[in-house]
Amino acid sequence: MLVYFYCALSSVVEHHLDVMRAVGSIPTARTMILLYVLVLGVSLIISILFIIFFIAEIVAKFNTDAPFVPAPKEIDEKIIETLKLGNSSIFYDLGCGNARILKKVADKYPGIKAIGVEKSLVPYLLAKFRTRKNRNVEIKMEDIFETDVTNATHIFVYLYPKALEKLLPILEKKVSPGTRMVSCDFEDKNRKADEIIILNNTASRGKRLIIYTF
Repeated sequence: MLVYFYCALSSVVEHHLDVMRAVGSIPTARTMILLYVLVLGVSLIISILFIIFFIAEIVAKFNTDAPFVPAPKEIDEKIIETLKLGNSSIFYDLGCGNARILKKVADKYPGIKAIGVEKSLVPYLLAKFRTRKNRNVEIKMEDIFETDVTNATHIFVYLYPKALEKLLPILEKKVSPGTRMVSCDFEDKNRKADEIIILNNTASRGKRLIIYTF
């Protein structure tokens, strides 16, 4: 990784030096040394940050009930359609990952309030960056089992069965009657779903959507 960034930044420095030579400005040896030291330093910092992010994500996979496993992109529109949102909806994506679905919802419904909840550091930062221009989006770095969802009208989750069975009883105590929740792939065996929409039985992910109404 360090070599990759060093090579990329070195090419930028070489281009800068070529430009200086073209206009008749000959860089001194000291200038060249300082530039390459700067390149090496920046490359090292970027590599360290990448390693920290990678380790944080690995740790998160072993310390959360909802590791970051995104729903397939090709079913995004079907998920949004199944949620039955409106411009006055308050939408929560619990375990929002990099906020791909959340952003699509926010773009499609400008009047909506969209809240993403994500506990893992790397997906949280990606979600913040992805939705930085969406004023109707809020990203929270919180535990999905503890976050305040009392004002939710619509919820989306893509959680493993164990996490889902833990979450639904909590939501039932918190949300208002009529709140609609869509779960991708997995269902709570302890609760009867209102509807199950089959999308693709042969797919490894994104096979079906399970709808619950509280």
